[in-house]
Amino acid sequence: MTTAPQNTVLGGKTIVLGMTLLVFAMMAVVAQLPLPMQGSLLAEGGPFETLSVVGYGLCILMMFALWPKASVARRWYFAVFMALFAARELDLDKKPFTEGLLKARQFSSDGVSLMEKGIAGIILLTIIVAGLILLRRETRGFIRGVVKGAAPQLAVLIGLLFIVVYKLTDGLARKLEPFGITLGREQIDLAYVIEEVGELGIPLMFAVAIYLTYRLPRIAAAAPSTAP
Repeated sequence: MTTAPQNTVLGGKTIVLGMTLLVFAMMAVVAQLPLPMQGSLLAEGGPFETLSVVGYGLCILMMFALWPKASVARRWYFAVFMALFAARELDLDKKPFTEGLLKARQFSSDGVSLMEKGIAGIILLTIIVAGLILLRRETRGFIRGVVKGAAPQLAVLIGLLFIVVYKLTDGLARKLEPFGITLGREQIDLAYVIEEVGELGIPLMFAVAIYLTYRLPRIAAAAPSTAP
């Protein structure tokens, strides 16, 4: 590998590492704040939730601004999922629906109108189709990129890990109760901080991946080769 590609690879990984450390630093800082301040920062509709929504919107804007039009059109499902994640942050999977878009009762309950069931069904079908297309087109390249240590794929991987962390820490005390594990107040508060700040890490890492997908090939192409 020539010096130019090496510097490009290291520069991309440095950005990924730096942004990951930034998320953990935010977790550490927020965890040390007084509880009332934590509550105001992490509350529904608060700064962190708002920044997460803005982050997903920024991801969509970056795709249209940085990627070639053909790439944006072919990989339309990325924008769809960024919009869905933003909607999820705003609880739009619950608020407009009687039982909740992702609840089985939305489709089985007699209290939900046929029209509402139909709309919910169309939305779910769209999500499923978009997800299947994404997996079919992107999985192999994603795995290859992770194995090779490619910075954009590593950023996506870390974003996905933040999703796992969010799902695991959401209602952690309730999830552990069946196993006879009871968390203390401080542990519950820490889990809440990790959950809410980690949610911001998801769009942040996706934005890094979008930027690096655009930027790294151009840096490599513009840099002079030092190979003998």
